[in-house]
Amino acid sequence: MMMRRLVMMLLAGGLVATGPLGCSDTPEDPQIEDDQDADADPDAGEEDAGDEDAEAPDADAEDPIEQAAMPLRVKILNKAGLPVEGAEVRYGEEVLLSDVAGEVVLSAPEDALRFLAQVEAEGYAPSSLDYPVQEAEEGAEAHAILRLLPLGPVQVFNHDAEAVISRGRVRVRLPANSLVDGAGNPVSGEVEATIASLDPTTEDARFMPGPLIGLPEGGGEETPILSVMMADISFWQGGEKLQLAEGQLARVEFAIPEALEAYEAGDAIEFWHFDLSQARWVQEGECAVTEAGSRLLAECDASHFSWWNADKPVSLRNCVNITVVDANSGEPIPGATVQGDGLDFEGALVGSGLTDADGQACMDFLLDGTLNVGAYHADYLYQADGPVTVSGSDVPASCSGEGEGECVEVTVELLDRGTCLSGEVLDGEDAPVEGATVYAVYDGAVGAQFFSAVSDSEGGYCIEVPLDAELELSALDGQGQVASGVASTVGAAAAECGEEGCAEADALVLGSGETACLQSSVSLNGWTTPAPGVPVYVYSSYPARSCDPGMDDPFTWGPVVAHTVTDAMGNWALNVPMSLAGMVYVSVGSCHSGLGAQCLNQDRIMPVHLEEIPGSIDSGRCQQTHPSPLDEQCLSE
Repeated sequence: MMMRRLVMMLLAGGLVATGPLGCSDTPEDPQIEDDQDADADPDAGEEDAGDEDAEAPDADAEDPIEQAAMPLRVKILNKAGLPVEGAEVRYGEEVLLSDVAGEVVLSAPEDALRFLAQVEAEGYAPSSLDYPVQEAEEGAEAHAILRLLPLGPVQVFNHDAEAVISRGRVRVRLPANSLVDGAGNPVSGEVEATIASLDPTTEDARFMPGPLIGLPEGGGEETPILSVMMADISFWQGGEKLQLAEGQLARVEFAIPEALEAYEAGDAIEFWHFDLSQARWVQEGECAVTEAGSRLLAECDASHFSWWNADKPVSLRNCVNITVVDANSGEPIPGATVQGDGLDFEGALVGSGLTDADGQACMDFLLDGTLNVGAYHADYLYQADGPVTVSGSDVPASCSGEGEGECVEVTVELLDRGTCLSGEVLDGEDAPVEGATVYAVYDGAVGAQFFSAVSDSEGGYCIEVPLDAELELSALDGQGQVASGVASTVGAAAAECGEEGCAEADALVLGSGETACLQSSVSLNGWTTPAPGVPVYVYSSYPARSCDPGMDDPFTWGPVVAHTVTDAMGNWALNVPMSLAGMVYVSVGSCHSGLGAQCLNQDRIMPVHLEEIPGSIDSGRCQQTHPSPLDEQCLSE
């Protein structure tokens, strides 16, 4: 970390020392220069030297520092604050994949004003990335975090009849045979549904697919909006996303959160879908507020499936000017992400942005509202003293200068040094484990984020982490074993790895800890014949499956957390570490010498929303997942 900052300082110093020369009236042709010298008045130099009005050149003046658009390094994280590897980022004409750290780097095209990209990953609701392009010293880099919301459990239903699919506060009423595939062909039979919902009054609004900025129906200027309830609604068959046929409508019902007391039956709420290509909510009709027992519903008609949101526009706002600085030097930090997390039930995630060369950014928020302001930059460990609370007033003001009031001024300090946490990774027989990846997850001012290290030949590791923090630990050995634990740096002294005074964590023992349980089955011949002896693997991140020579080992496709084979009746069950509650991925089958990848579960790798419910093969309470079909040829070579 410090080395990276040192390199940036050296680059900046080099630019100052070797910057462009100042302009000169002296001709470049040496012959002309000689002629001018020959014709010059010999006394002219003395008179000039005695001229009190003449300005002597400033020997100490430095050339202006050149600035350039900062590239943007984006870290893509899941709900647990861990990296999402293999996320697809569509940026202009490029398609980038996030690396093992969940990162991609975007370069700003010439004259671009925004970093605008679409982000998709298997098992997660689609999202977008929208940040301003900022300039700073050559060599500086901007940093951002993008969080993906898991799709939720797969629900299977018969599409030949009208269906009602619900999850949490969202319900969808779907007409029979109303779906089509990507080519527009009608779909029938068994179909899967996923609903990833977000209640902005109680859940982490950082998982929204983009900013709360709307494009009103019929045109007009962009407007900030406040969310009542939102959800990504998707239907699938054979791993392919389905859509409503032209002319078909589905009824979407949002249960209005109890915190929103202003609504009553008969009201109308605007209905908006999220356009990933624009990173904007587009209004498409209205929802009617109706009574359903003791609850209020927003009933809406959807013409297609995507992220949908019951929202209302807001016109009057307050604003906050945020300056992000190095806590030790006081120097501004360009390229830091700033986030506002509304504390009012209508506030939600107010917005995000990037600091400019002076470490500054401006953010609008709800009139007379309250929010927490956080900042993130990968060259810094964490924000000093946690989020900064900002309170507005009843006098409107905005970053664009509208309103009679003024923006609130706040300073956010980032620290590049905290303390160190050391520990060891052991196997079930207390032997050291080399090469295990250890994650320490910290819930800070911008949400959960991770710090990591790899265990050495003695099983030891050391991670630089924030001071006075409670941390969730996990270790993966890459061979299907996982360990979990907790650690605290409360009361620890400032230190770095290699120094004395690191906080100590209890040993992480692979295969230990509380578990959840998954179970399902594999069948042949259209579900009629059990498939015994079929391998099943559970991965903590989306696996890159391949049957190419040298790449067909399931343990090389991704981090295996559990594996087994089906029994004589085609059934399987696996214990999975409770620490992985959220999204895991199930791969069924193996590469076949003749059929190749056809003998892997063909519909798609199965994303499974692992519930945080204790269970095991021995004690029961296993979570049922969708069965998998296989070709009967796959059981013979």
